[in-house]
Amino acid sequence: MKKSKIYSLLACVCLLMQSCLFSEEDVFDQSSAQRAMESVEECNNLLQSSSNGWLMEYYPGYSLEDFGGFNLLAKFDGGNVVLASEIATANYAVGETCTSLYKVSSFQGTQLSFDGYNELIHSFCEPEGYNAPGFAGDYEFIFRTISEDKLVLTGKKNGNMLVMTRLPEDADWSVMLSNINDIQTNAPYATYTLKIDGTEVTKFIRSNHTLTVTTKDEQGQPHTVSYPYIYTSEGIRMAEPMEFNNVSMTEFSWDNEKRSFICTDEGVNAEVEFYCPENYPKYLGRYRIKYGSTQRTVTLSQKIEGLTYTLSGMPNYNWEVQYNLNTECLEIQYQYLGTYGPYKVYLCPWDSQAGYLTWAEGTGLSGIITSESPMRIAFKDNGVYETADSFLYYAFNGSPSGTTAAGSVHQIPTPTLEKID
Repeated sequence: MKKSKIYSLLACVCLLMQSCLFSEEDVFDQSSAQRAMESVEECNNLLQSSSNGWLMEYYPGYSLEDFGGFNLLAKFDGGNVVLASEIATANYAVGETCTSLYKVSSFQGTQLSFDGYNELIHSFCEPEGYNAPGFAGDYEFIFRTISEDKLVLTGKKNGNMLVMTRLPEDADWSVMLSNINDIQTNAPYATYTLKIDGTEVTKFIRSNHTLTVTTKDEQGQPHTVSYPYIYTSEGIRMAEPMEFNNVSMTEFSWDNEKRSFICTDEGVNAEVEFYCPENYPKYLGRYRIKYGSTQRTVTLSQKIEGLTYTLSGMPNYNWEVQYNLNTECLEIQYQYLGTYGPYKVYLCPWDSQAGYLTWAEGTGLSGIITSESPMRIAFKDNGVYETADSFLYYAFNGSPSGTTAAGSVHQIPTPTLEKID
């Protein structure tokens, strides 16, 4: 009898549940698959609806502060996308277009995939070497918000930010990217001062497309804050408003005569003005360089004020020498020198004891002042390769790689500099 009551009760519950299920109206008029298909079609149609394409403001890296933003232009047609970029790559100049495949699909959201290789965007995704992710870029993006003239997407793997704005019909791609490139060319400096109402507020160091401020806390520990920006045809625009002394700043226009970015926000009197580091000029002049049994007279002249020098007098090629803002001394990094017959010659850091060399970006030797009068400078590995103490002129049959390496042209073992005047 007890079991019979339990079975009867369960039967009633099941009938009640069935009644509820059949009487409940569907929350959505369409299935999830139908909604996904419609979202894909809507986004794809929107991409193709701009006859002159889209401005893509692309922020690679794991956060906006890593590298700042880069401008690409894109036009979508059928299954193809035409891209142009503000930066040059190995095979494409600034503004030169590259066509590849793309698709819009549904997988964990509606996504845009640059699934056909396109150097202009995939170069952001390529690692620089072992445990070196480079720009940590994405080539698959999830649509987050869409409107007729603006799309916001985020990278599927690394969370990159991609903001797309519809281009006007009369926008000239070449002119846009040329103007942006001109700003970067005219404002190559690494050191700037922020002035508000004519008063200096702080100093910035420019790295990639960010302005960085480093201060020390009460314990003397450094604290760094980066303000990412993207170049525009007139100057720069901050990724997020930059605030100092209760003054918020976003848009800046470059003034070539003043060598300053002037804030154009309404009611704001502020500028980001170039200044030359105090110790940069002291390295200008003639030196005696010694390496192995060789010594030569060379000259360090200004290249980009406050940032780089040209070292002339070395065999066959001039070198670029950097002013290291942290050490306030010279630094010589891996670089392209020129041609040697059919070959391309690079200045490669070299471990003269072990016999190994490297052609990785950023590797090189940092200077150390060993004597002030006369000024003598020795060099050690800058910490990127870790064991370099010398340089090689090394020839490659194309872009540097193990398969294009042709051999050493000239050796510069353990160089030192002594200033003459």
